[in-house]
Amino acid sequence: MKIMLVCFGGLSTSILVKKMEEAIAASEKFKDKGITIEAWGKDEYANHLENVSIILLGPQLSMAYEQVIETTQMRGLTIPVEVIDKEDYGNMNAVPILITAFKKIKEAGTGTI
Repeated sequence: MKIMLVCFGGLSTSILVKKMEEAIAASEKFKDKGITIEAWGKDEYANHLENVSIILLGPQLSMAYEQVIETTQMRGLTIPVEVIDKEDYGNMNAVPILITAFKKIKEAGTGTI
């Protein structure tokens, strides 16, 4: 399963990726599930959509939500897209972000948890 985070340049989300990876590594339930997390900027994410289970947008990209969905659909992909809660993003709260991601992945059937 691959979780993709997208922000303006990919820099702020790379900090969040590290926190999310640490939370997964500390979890008995999820640490050996082969979950990968990548961060990309808004101008490059579309080149890395292969095997993505969910796209999480930084709150600053909430206005791009429809465009991201359109981009995935134009490529024949059905990937759920969610905007990360601004408080969780600002505080780098990895666990609630992961819980939301896992819930959406399960609902969409785009990955096995």
